[in-house]
Amino acid sequence: MRIHFVFLLSVLLAGCSTTRVGMTYSPPSASQTLAGIRPVDVGSFLDQRGEPATWLGAIRGGFGNPLKTLESDVPVSKLVQDAFSSALKARGATIATSSPELQFSGVIKKLFCNQVVQREANVEIEVQVTEISSKRVLLSRTYSATNYESAFFATGVFASTDDLRALTERTLREVIEQALNDSSMRLALAR
Repeated sequence: MRIHFVFLLSVLLAGCSTTRVGMTYSPPSASQTLAGIRPVDVGSFLDQRGEPATWLGAIRGGFGNPLKTLESDVPVSKLVQDAFSSALKARGATIATSSPELQFSGVIKKLFCNQVVQREANVEIEVQVTEISSKRVLLSRTYSATNYESAFFATGVFASTDDLRALTERTLREVIEQALNDSSMRLALAR
């Protein structure tokens, strides 16, 4: 009986860990190009999530206790900035480091993942396009997405941090696609 207890305790303690993960933006195969837009600078994304800079979420036990914590390998603000920059480049936009006409920036309101019985990822980002010469905001709009996946047979210490990371990455990509495929966004970038 004591051996079973020690084994169970070692399995539970082995599950209490923090995993640092990278997340990248991969454009869909049918991305629309952004023809005719002015040179743009991808500025900062303010992290207003109220969490530590690299925190993404957790795989939790039956009582809500975190068993495995997910953190990004860079601050979430940098992760989102890099993802939008990659998305704009993938669509043919000129990312200007000198003399840009527009600045693309925003506020991260939500970016987290969670798993108890099912995996869940939530992303909400307010995006702004500002004309640099006049400092006039051409567009300010919030984009959001939430995704769920069943994880019934892979819960607790047996749950995969990579599956939760992949769901979070897909949800962020969905928000980026919403933003860059929005006709109002395209108009703001093309002025």
